[in-house]
Amino acid sequence: MKRFIVFLLLLSILGFSWGGGQKEAEKEGTVYLRMYYPVGVAGSLAQLMDGLVEEFNDSQDEVYVESIFAGGYMEAMDKAQTAFLSGNAPEIAVLDAPNLLTLMDIDAIIPLDDFIAQEGGDAFINNFLEGFMKIARFDGKIWSIPWQRSTPIMYYNKDFYREVGLDPEKPASTWDELAAYAKKLTVVDSSGNVQRWGVLIPNDYWLTMPLLLQAGGVADNEAGTYIAIDTEEMRDVYRFLHKMAYELKVTTGVTPWSQSVSDFATGKTAMLYHSTGALTYIRNSTKYDFGTAFLPRNKRQVVIEGGGNFFIFKTDKRRQAAAWKMIKWMTKPENTAKWSVGSGYIPVRKEAINLPEYKAFTDKWPQALVAYNQLIESEVERNMMTHRMQEVYDMLNVLDQKIRGSKDLSIMDQALKEAQAAADKILAKWQ
Repeated sequence: MKRFIVFLLLLSILGFSWGGGQKEAEKEGTVYLRMYYPVGVAGSLAQLMDGLVEEFNDSQDEVYVESIFAGGYMEAMDKAQTAFLSGNAPEIAVLDAPNLLTLMDIDAIIPLDDFIAQEGGDAFINNFLEGFMKIARFDGKIWSIPWQRSTPIMYYNKDFYREVGLDPEKPASTWDELAAYAKKLTVVDSSGNVQRWGVLIPNDYWLTMPLLLQAGGVADNEAGTYIAIDTEEMRDVYRFLHKMAYELKVTTGVTPWSQSVSDFATGKTAMLYHSTGALTYIRNSTKYDFGTAFLPRNKRQVVIEGGGNFFIFKTDKRRQAAAWKMIKWMTKPENTAKWSVGSGYIPVRKEAINLPEYKAFTDKWPQALVAYNQLIESEVERNMMTHRMQEVYDMLNVLDQKIRGSKDLSIMDQALKEAQAAADKILAKWQ
């Protein structure tokens, strides 16, 4: 690998462009790849990702990967899609897994079954957590490999639990308990101003969807051609959230995603619904004793998965094989454990949980095991995945803010009907 880097530096000195240098370098036997990746939650993970890629590059001479930070999940998808359509696709990208159908619709990616077969087929893929493989499969094929994966969990402040007489080892486990605990934990000053919220549930459909499933609802269909919005179960969700915000006054109507994490870390809320990917930031940023817990249940104890997978874009077979070599190395148990320790995401390989370095980490920070246990012990459903996914997702988030931001719940019925009609129109081509 040092030979490759020195060669590229020489090409640069001699005035070759990077594209030309790449072609010349590949004559020496090393395949050059670009990998787009996002950082989707609080805290900077770019240094950790770049470090892992550098380790891969140093481990062999056949493949050299340039890791390119591409923004958040939405920005990374936009950049990857634009690059492909302009004929300059990255060879690899870590993208929000529900973008699968959008990528298939533009014929941007390849299925990975042939590569998986070379590694032993089921013997290889069964080592990945099944809860994370659901969204990688479509039409009988596997299209992506899990990487930075998460579930929504509940964070709670044990110090505040003790302060109001709640057992810090028994977090709220049902919707009714959540409401009752939040009422005890909310602090209001003599002027009626809230100093501490009981709970924050950020405005994001990724958190609305598990509430819908817990209420007994159905979110979408397996084909990705329909989203259930105008339903009685969705009304139950918004009635519950409205009661929490405007009757009990234990939460806000509108809660920004990123701000909510710092609010929890600084003690402005006692409980928080958020991604496991926020764990490292919270661990490093709070002075409070905190715990993590399964999402409180209602009719069902159910959770959804989330986060980014590795996709291989359509280029040529040599680069595709090199991309697979890199993905296989990155998802070794020891590397998924290292990524989990540094990021807060869940290790995607089963073997990683029992590695000595990971066990040492979870012995010190047992909060990190809760998300893994939730995947094993709860029902797990696939994250929302449709054609034109980002457009549908954005529309659902606008709907969420509109209903939750209004003290007048009577707007709900019309808002749900309009959103259902809008989603049906977006997906009409595939229905």
